[in-house]
Amino acid sequence: MIKLEMTNFQAVAASLVVEGEVCAVAPPKPSMQAETDTEIAPIIQKLGATSIAEIDRLMAEVREAKNYLQSEGERIEQETLRFAHLTQLASATAKIVLDAISIGTPRVTN
Repeated sequence: MIKLEMTNFQAVAASLVVEGEVCAVAPPKPSMQAETDTEIAPIIQKLGATSIAEIDRLMAEVREAKNYLQSEGERIEQETLRFAHLTQLASATAKIVLDAISIGTPRVTN
């Protein structure tokens, strides 16, 4: 197997025949990779810093929402227990009143 690199690729491509014609390969463009890297690096760093700051802000909001929901859950649980206790007291009180009324009232027979 031939390992193709840019230097020997042109020679191989030039010898190929495609529908009766020789392939034309454009000469390689000079590398501007180093210049591009130095120009793009600050932009990437700025975008990265902005993204990280946004993620940190969102994480803080999520933590705040989590704490709020946990405290609300605890509050609702306490309120539910309190209402359950009040319901039991109201039921017991109603039973006492009903028993007192039924004892003091003569029964009507038909």
